[in-house]
Amino acid sequence: GMIPKGFGNLPKIALLRINNCTLEGELPPELFVSTSLRMMVVSDNNLNGSLPDELYGATSLQMLDLSSNEFSGTVSTDIGNLKALKTLELQSNKFVGTMPSTLGLLSNLETVYVSFNLFNGTVPEEVCDLRNSSAKFTELVADCNGTLPRVTCTCCSACEVGL
Repeated sequence: GMIPKGFGNLPKIALLRINNCTLEGELPPELFVSTSLRMMVVSDNNLNGSLPDELYGATSLQMLDLSSNEFSGTVSTDIGNLKALKTLELQSNKFVGTMPSTLGLLSNLETVYVSFNLFNGTVPEEVCDLRNSSAKFTELVADCNGTLPRVTCTCCSACEVGL
């Protein structure tokens, strides 16, 4: 099934965990109405489409786990608005383009998993600067291994071969 739009009518929801539920379709923008939303885990489903712009307004988010789905498109530079974010799990999707340099603005980051996607280019200098200056930012995993790595990364904690 699909994620019910009615979840957006829960203004005080702080935690939304609907992983491994064979959900499909896109992330409803209504999910991000709550100003209390701190954790969203929708991993291991069949969700697809681009990330809604409303996601980048969920400034209370501390954990965003969208891993193991079929999400596509790019990650907006507006991800830099998610100042509370500690954990970002985007691995095993179909995201394209480069990682936004605005990830480097997220001073609370601890873990970022972006492997097994279609990202290309170089992990931005701003992200590496943050990782090198923050004792908390211990995990950064991208597709930077193999004979033809998709991503160049000088500051990753681990490199995957990727897709």
